[in-house]
Amino acid sequence: MARIVFCFLFWINASLAAGQSPLHSQLARAQSLHNNLERISLIRSLETQINQSDDLDLQVDFVILLANSLDNTGKADEAQRILEEILPKTNNSPLLRTKIKHRLGKVLYNNHHYDASEVYLSNALDTFKKLGHFELHTRALSDLANLYHNTGRYYEGINLITHHFDEYESQLTPLLLASLYHSIARLLEQVDQIKLALMYKIKKFEIEAKLEVSESKKAGTLYAIAVSYSDIGNYEKSVQYFKLAYEIDKRSADLSYIGHSLAQLSYNTYKLGQLDTAKSYALQAIDAFTATKSQRNVAWAQHNLSLILTAQKKFEEALILQEQVVNVANKAKGDFHLKNKSLLHLSRIHFLLGHFQQAKRLANKTFKQAKIHDFRLTQIAAAKILADVYKQEHNYADAYLWQKQLTELEKHYAQTNLDKELAFVQNSLESLNKDILIKKSQLEHSNTQAELAKSQNHALVILLLFMLISVIFIVFYLRSLSNKKLLSQKNAYLDQIILQRNTLFSQIAHDISTPVTAAKLQLEAMQFNISPRDDNHLQRLDNKLGDIHRLINDLSGIALLEEAQFKISLKPQNIFEFSAQLETDLPLLITAHKYQYAFHNETSITSIDLDPVRIRQVISNLINNSIKYTHNPGHISLSIRVTQHALIFVIEDSAPTVSDQHLPHIFDHLYRVPNLATTNTAGHGIGLAIVKQVVTLHNGDIEAQQSAMGGIKVTLSLPLTRT
Repeated sequence: MARIVFCFLFWINASLAAGQSPLHSQLARAQSLHNNLERISLIRSLETQINQSDDLDLQVDFVILLANSLDNTGKADEAQRILEEILPKTNNSPLLRTKIKHRLGKVLYNNHHYDASEVYLSNALDTFKKLGHFELHTRALSDLANLYHNTGRYYEGINLITHHFDEYESQLTPLLLASLYHSIARLLEQVDQIKLALMYKIKKFEIEAKLEVSESKKAGTLYAIAVSYSDIGNYEKSVQYFKLAYEIDKRSADLSYIGHSLAQLSYNTYKLGQLDTAKSYALQAIDAFTATKSQRNVAWAQHNLSLILTAQKKFEEALILQEQVVNVANKAKGDFHLKNKSLLHLSRIHFLLGHFQQAKRLANKTFKQAKIHDFRLTQIAAAKILADVYKQEHNYADAYLWQKQLTELEKHYAQTNLDKELAFVQNSLESLNKDILIKKSQLEHSNTQAELAKSQNHALVILLLFMLISVIFIVFYLRSLSNKKLLSQKNAYLDQIILQRNTLFSQIAHDISTPVTAAKLQLEAMQFNISPRDDNHLQRLDNKLGDIHRLINDLSGIALLEEAQFKISLKPQNIFEFSAQLETDLPLLITAHKYQYAFHNETSITSIDLDPVRIRQVISNLINNSIKYTHNPGHISLSIRVTQHALIFVIEDSAPTVSDQHLPHIFDHLYRVPNLATTNTAGHGIGLAIVKQVVTLHNGDIEAQQSAMGGIKVTLSLPLTRT
């Protein structure tokens, strides 16, 4: 039943796939391409056909995919334009309209228009939820959490995702879980919960390891893990992972991803003290972000370059570059992370240059902003600069106050970290307990399944044993029938052989008695001078003795065949000498009986392994057989030729012939063609059986068939090489 259902579902799926239009298939193929430039090229080639289509869903999918690809290659304005152009067409379809707004929100987010992006993403989140599209609702929520990350609203993002976990955990698919794990890990990093963030990243990595995810997702996971290693100060490991992500990003031609990987590589190699390498990465990152027209990302890459120049003690160059970064940060609405980092480093550069007033002003400003947004580490760094500035100004009272505040901040930070460590341990224990409960439930289910499987296995074993016994019985029964049949056939064959032997011996006894009686009478006649003892009578006596000798040879042949005493001695034989001897000897034998004889030698080889005595015996037996049965006047021919694998002898004669019914059996032991009234010389079915055995011992073949000359054509084939 399950198999029938499976086949039915497979048929439905195949029917739906077959009904999909070529444009849908081409668009799906474009989406699978990792390289954005190749994807854009393929999408553009479909644009005319899709625009002419009446399928609005197809048009929306086309525009969203094209906008995403354009955005990834730095063409955000064009991506925004094509999305806004199709938006009015979707007024009658809330779902399609919300998909367009969602993509618009992502394009605006990627290009740091955070206020406008938040409007679109919030609207998409609410509408998807109302429409009941859980997957789209979750993806919009993940994107909104990422926006909260970039605008410094870390706890809002964490609460948003945590609430979604609590409410919809059972409905979340592995892919959706991986997306949310990525977003919450980024947020947790910014509130210094690095280990908890790393835990979520590892969970995401475990999910993706089980699924066939795209290269871009793999790169994103590698990038995120590298960030965690960087945050905990393991810069060697972070560089290793950032390089892996960078190699995948290069294959995608996504300049934004390439730029981020390069920017991180520049910062982490700077931390390792590899300043020249770090500078090279920073310059490449600036070029990549410039191509995407992302001023914010360019500013981050310039900030890294400023750090490197400061480490190289090129304070003036670092100052100019850092002031540019601060100007960009001031224009970026809501990007407090960049603002605080850039102001803090600018303050440090002024301090190193001895510009204490500027350093003090910028450090104060940084400290206040960091306090508002709860950037603890930034507050500590700003307080340290202020304490150092007052020391340099010999204002020890203020220096003491700032040093005291610095100590309180570090103490509070340490206590907070300890609380976070305890919270992490508690969270880990809760997660572990939850996993244990799940594993326990799975184990119980597995045990139940095992018991069921065990019961099924017992039944299956019994069934298999029954089938095995049945098969053994059937095989035994069939073999018994076969043995009986073979025994019956063997008995019939033996009866036939015995009958043939008895007939043969009866005939041979009769054939021997005739010449013996004639010879005895001839001798008695000469003994009593009834007949003269002249040559004529002696010749007659010799003929009778020859007949007796022939019959004795036939009896000897029977013994050899039945005792399988035939042996051959293979040795290299010169074929030209062998054929020349045949050409010399045989004509005398044939022409003596007044037959016409033809010999054809078409051999091209020089040597072959055979027993020359036995093969001459075979040829002689076949020629004698033709002489015995061919009517006079008649024709007999012998031809020799070579094929790729064999030496061929062909003996043909003229009428009479043997019927097709008996031809296959003339080489059988003791076989005689019945009612063959063609000769006065009776045969006993021995000579051709000897021929067959000699050929077989040579691993050759022999065949008889009708001859075009009216008689029998015998083809003898001997292999050229031994096997």
